[in-house]
Amino acid sequence: MFYLQTKTRRGTMNKEFLSASLKLTAINPVTEKKTTVTLNDLTQDAPVEDVEAVRNALQSVIEEPIATVEAVHTFAFA
Repeated sequence: MFYLQTKTRRGTMNKEFLSASLKLTAINPVTEKKTTVTLNDLTQDAPVEDVEAVRNALQSVIEEPIATVEAVHTFAFA
């Protein structure tokens, strides 16, 4: 787990990294239908080159063009 301590107006707050996922969305240009692929267990600081490699690999098996790639991070604050 990754922990980060942050000072706030009311004292010290801890920020704990819990998980991350990669969300890729492909859109059919004719029908505008969206196809979403979500990959869990992404590392917190995934290198851009690795994310790009994943996108390129998935693009080779998905018919529609991948329009967006998002990393979704979840943290706990205490």
